[in-house]
Amino acid sequence: MLKKIYTLLSMMLMLTTNSFGQSGHGIAAVVNNDIVTTHDLRQRTLFMIATTGVKRDEESISRAQQQALRNLVDEHIQLQESDKYDQSISDEEINQSVARLIGRNGIDPNEIVGRLAEVGVSIETLRDQVRSEIAWQRIINGLYGSRVRISDAQINETLKRLTANASKPNYRVAEIFIEATPEIGGMPGAMQGAEAMIEQINEGAPFPLLAQQFSSSPTSANGGDVGWVAEGELRPEIDRTIKTMEEGSVSTPITVPGGVYVVALIGKKISIADTLYKLKQVRIDNEDINTSKTQLIELSKTLNSCDTLKSDLKNTKEVKQVDMGEMKASELTEEILTVIENTEINTLGLPIELPTGAVSIMVCSKEITGSDIPTREEIEDRLMDQQLAQASKRHLRDLRRQATIVVR
Repeated sequence: MLKKIYTLLSMMLMLTTNSFGQSGHGIAAVVNNDIVTTHDLRQRTLFMIATTGVKRDEESISRAQQQALRNLVDEHIQLQESDKYDQSISDEEINQSVARLIGRNGIDPNEIVGRLAEVGVSIETLRDQVRSEIAWQRIINGLYGSRVRISDAQINETLKRLTANASKPNYRVAEIFIEATPEIGGMPGAMQGAEAMIEQINEGAPFPLLAQQFSSSPTSANGGDVGWVAEGELRPEIDRTIKTMEEGSVSTPITVPGGVYVVALIGKKISIADTLYKLKQVRIDNEDINTSKTQLIELSKTLNSCDTLKSDLKNTKEVKQVDMGEMKASELTEEILTVIENTEINTLGLPIELPTGAVSIMVCSKEITGSDIPTREEIEDRLMDQQLAQASKRHLRDLRRQATIVVR
């Protein structure tokens, strides 16, 4: 499939270079020393209309043109920043990225080629957009990738929150965020934009392409795909909404500080989780059970860890220790679970009575397992992506403020 898309893109590139390369153009905007031509703006606007199914009425075309101009300005800023680092992006790399984009959205490449040809759009407009995305991602990774540090405390806190919600629903979510910028009329303009997105989705426009062209969220590059999230992970306004949605549905506009969201609920499932313990047992056999319990409580104050347990007990012949290995919470009795759930790692739990004396259990480790519980490495990657996305947003905002932008 990707090979077919790639071939069609290469053919379109040759055709459209001949068709559009020689015409003169006016000036739509000046970004520092770069010019955004009226041809660039017309091509991008037509591209957005052709690929997203935007209505061809005056209001919708005006909104698409405003967004197209903002996107083009941002892309010029990104490419200007890229020039500072002498980046080189090959045509092959761009074509491969375009092919993946079309393939990911599940669109027939012939349909895309046909749509663009019908409205006289050059494939170069999509290639320009992809070129700036590749360049910008390299810049953000280069500038901030080595600076971002995810601490064990951050991973632990995230894992704790995820495991606390392990038995709650998980949602596969996609989003479009319309930022309430002055250019679109602030919050009323953002609300109108969100309502237009919903209308176009209901009429068959692909959510991923709308997200890529219109969303101000960092997820726009992935077609708005947020991925699987647990209940409570998203901001409260969105979390409340998706709880009431059916799979495959699209929300009404969700107002948040700074803009308006539209979210799609792609999937929903309940996680199945269990807790995996590594345990060691310390036992004292004595007909006087109370004496055994008292001895274990006193002994707990002298033990250091699971690793040193054997050496800690070498001078206490009446005390026996057994390595219980790994055990799931679902395999343990309620009495044992009640004790170890409240026992810190590398400490001895409260004594449990036996017919022959008493036993205490030392918890060596505790790990939440399950099909939807991410590993520490996956959590670290997720947190890294989130921080890089925020860094990307801040860096582009700062460059935009510093830039000289004149709109004609």
